[in-house]
Amino acid sequence: MAVENKAKEERFAINKKFLNDFHKNVLLKGAQKQEGDKIVTMKIASVGTAPNKHYLLPRFDPETGEVIKSNEELLQKYKSFIEAGKIKSYSSPQEAEQDRKIMYPEIVGGANGSRR
Repeated sequence: MAVENKAKEERFAINKKFLNDFHKNVLLKGAQKQEGDKIVTMKIASVGTAPNKHYLLPRFDPETGEVIKSNEELLQKYKSFIEAGKIKSYSSPQEAEQDRKIMYPEIVGGANGSRR
């Protein structure tokens, strides 16, 4: 059990670092997008490549200012990060969503995220 928890904590830390770095880079470049009264830097989505492989990936493309709607295009954009181990997979969309709910507010500064 301790090994499993350690692996989950490591995955959380790796994925949060990737998304946090992405968010900071968007802000540093001034590439964020205004949507109503909200500023968009990521739009994190869970995208699966197999029933037991799901990734948390940013749909917002700061280079174009558009949201990547195609899952295939999104996976292709981040394939090198996945292969390099800078993004780790989840065994289900529910597991990915649990981490997303915690890390997103921590990254963007919201008050709704509980600490791990």
